[in-house]
Amino acid sequence: MTELSQYPVRPGQVREWTLHPPALAAARRAERDSVPPSYNQESHVLTTVRLQERGARTADWGGVAFEVDGDLDTGAFGRALVGWIGRHETLRSGFRSEGGELHRFTLPREAIGVESAVLGEFRDSQVLGRFLTDRLDAATDTLSWPCYGVETVQRPGSATVLLAFDHTQTDGYTLFGMVHEIQEFYRAAREGRPPALPATGSHVGYSREQRHQASLVGRDHPAVLRWKRFIEDSGGRPPGFPLPLGTGDDELLPQKSVFGWLLDADDTEALAELCKRESSALPAGVLAASALAVRDLGATGPYRTVMPFHTRTRSEWSASVGWYVEGGPVEIDLAPGCGFPEAVRTAQRSAREARRVARVPFFRVCELLGVDFKKTSPDPFSLLSYMDVRDFPGARDWAGWNARALLRLSDSGKACLWVVRTLEGLYLFGRYPDTEEAAATLASYTRCVREILQEAVGTGRRAGSADRRVAASV
Repeated sequence: MTELSQYPVRPGQVREWTLHPPALAAARRAERDSVPPSYNQESHVLTTVRLQERGARTADWGGVAFEVDGDLDTGAFGRALVGWIGRHETLRSGFRSEGGELHRFTLPREAIGVESAVLGEFRDSQVLGRFLTDRLDAATDTLSWPCYGVETVQRPGSATVLLAFDHTQTDGYTLFGMVHEIQEFYRAAREGRPPALPATGSHVGYSREQRHQASLVGRDHPAVLRWKRFIEDSGGRPPGFPLPLGTGDDELLPQKSVFGWLLDADDTEALAELCKRESSALPAGVLAASALAVRDLGATGPYRTVMPFHTRTRSEWSASVGWYVEGGPVEIDLAPGCGFPEAVRTAQRSAREARRVARVPFFRVCELLGVDFKKTSPDPFSLLSYMDVRDFPGARDWAGWNARALLRLSDSGKACLWVVRTLEGLYLFGRYPDTEEAAATLASYTRCVREILQEAVGTGRRAGSADRRVAASV
């Protein structure tokens, strides 16, 4: 996971891929779909409207970049895009505001077609990177349809593919899963065969079910009561980052990013085993390290954050493109002198409760509580996300494909963090407001989390060796 500016694209010919005019005309004629947007989609669109009414236009997209070998077969690539967009109903679905309400429309597969145009030849990677960013920013306007864009950069012997999506279309799991799918669609198109991919469900269907299930939740539901208490304990709103950033939560400031490897693959596996010995899992280890780091850097009181959990509760949604994520409140109250083993057990209990709470959409909770935390900022809270991407289809090919998940840094006064486990180890990616204080804080925080995890791994290995020596002597 990185910014596009940190992914140098080799120079070449830029070609832009768009839906063809008949598809756009079909969208304009499309009748209202009976399926409402998901809670996340609705909140995201309405917040974008509010921000634009204030004159604020903040780019906010996720995407992927990867390479294909050989000269790009543009005919096959176009067919691949048509097949892939047809496979995922949410990419054929959009929203309109009518009478103050947000309504969906959805196109059938047969309405989809693409066309491409060459935008120019680029010889300078930095100039090319800025150009691609501008094009993808324009293509991912939340209030337009389609709100995603595709660019290819062709050169003799290879091509770079870049796709970007407004958040209404995707989540992090989607991004990590789509590279393999598009590569397979492209190979299949070149070889004249169907893609070898399992059937997949639809985020549109998920949205229908989410709305129905959420309608059964009342104000006295345990998840609503837990959020209510959490918000009250956080000062009347979901928590921001627990260390100083030099800005107010509702300020819209440009953001910067931080990236750092925390552990290599062997140490990550050792950490997972250490967590297991404490009847916990690796995400709890990450939360524990974060709580300890925040304490060591001077924060007082319980550590509070929001942890996202995927909501792909059916196998049909496992490979589906869409926004299948809800957040749960995490609170870790560390006892004085608490070390990593005790902290990870406490974190595990909190994470387990947060996962249960996340079964109810956060914005349904807000609806029931009569509050709205996205009026002035794209981020309702700071978050700490954990993802394990080792078992995604194609994960072992990402290095050869030079594949990356891309994140556009939206303007915000909050800091948000993603810890990702890959085949190479464990890394942290974060975005934060562009202030000197925030930069220093995030650098110190990342360093402290790394040191806590490395020390825990070292201590765990020494304890394991001692146990093995004792067992051998018995």
